[in-house]
Amino acid sequence: MILTETPEQTALWDHCLTCPTCRAVDAQGANRNLPCESRDRLTAEYRQARRTS
Repeated sequence: MILTETPEQTALWDHCLTCPTCRAVDAQGANRNLPCESRDRLTAEYRQARRTS
């Protein structure tokens, strides 16, 4: 099975890899999972695109 990336998926991944809020970690190196409006919007766009395909 070959999986292809959608533009929405690529946008979400690119954002999360470069966003300081999404990448924030605590003293032990665990992701702090801070709220990020951009990530939330991109996630919603990705989910909507999956429903319509």
